Amino acid sequence: MSFAGLKRLTRRWTWVIGSAVLAVSSGCGIEAGATYPGDGYEDYPPDWYIATTEPVYFEGRPAYWYHDHWNYRDGGRWRHFDREPPALYQRRMQGPPVRHTFEPPRGRPAPAAGHVGGRVGGRR
Repeated sequence: MSFAGLKRLTRRWTWVIGSAVLAVSSGCGIEAGATYPGDGYEDYPPDWYIATTEPVYFEGRPAYWYHDHWNYRDGGRWRHFDREPPALYQRRMQGPPVRHTFEPPRGRPAPAAGHVGGRVGGRR
């Protein structure tokens, strides 16, 4: 085989291998953030829920009632209690978790001080 033929063959195989690597790796993403248990547990509270819900502290860590069970962080992972602890059951029976909203109030805003009938000072 000549040098030119070997060069073409090397380019062809480089292209085939490179394409295969690209095809396999394009379906894989790099994830940053928390890791989750290997047992398939993916029903953890989303960020918006954590940001707007007041936690219940149990055994020194915040717990959240979400999708019918209590969730808590254990290092970089989310966990949940297989059986609901009596203290968390009692807390849950007191009422739903306190939720906060950061949206502006809806509806007609209250008139500003000094405004009567849409005009400053009330003169018509």
